[in-house]
Amino acid sequence: MKAVILAGGKGRRITIYKPFLVVCGKPLISWVYDSLIGLVDEIYLGIGYSHPLFSIFKNSIFKIFPTNDMNYVEDLVLLVKNLGVPLLILPTDVAFITQDILKRFIENCNADICSLKDSNNEFLGISYWKGLNFDNYADIIVLDKVYNINSWEDYIRANKECMSIEEVNNTLPI
Repeated sequence: MKAVILAGGKGRRITIYKPFLVVCGKPLISWVYDSLIGLVDEIYLGIGYSHPLFSIFKNSIFKIFPTNDMNYVEDLVLLVKNLGVPLLILPTDVAFITQDILKRFIENCNADICSLKDSNNEFLGISYWKGLNFDNYADIIVLDKVYNINSWEDYIRANKECMSIEEVNNTLPI
């Protein structure tokens, strides 16, 4: 199976450098990348040649899959059409995503296309494509704390979440 991390956003809501924002001591792109290691055979970074971050990523660990940077839906169609299925697609801005969450997501996907939603029924931007029948679609809810960082408020909330986890961990007996 292949996976694509989408990193070609325009940065209008927060910043163009969102992949490098740190949540709980870890850049957002690392949360996503680390969750994919050992789960998939190939990891691509979906980003257009004209994107301001392309020059940073072109000599990195990522295999680049050039997107049109037009919009999310067009990029998804381009990716699935060219890379085939099964394909796991994730945005670069999901904090607290883990391999275990992704495994459960894939195992519970009983449709051609599944999207992952958080416990508030909000889309996380993560989709799993097993087929191309757009009428065979399902949403899967994850109860774990996973944050799609789309605003400064989301970013602050996610970092407060780490602080509360740290405080609990510091009070536990060794």
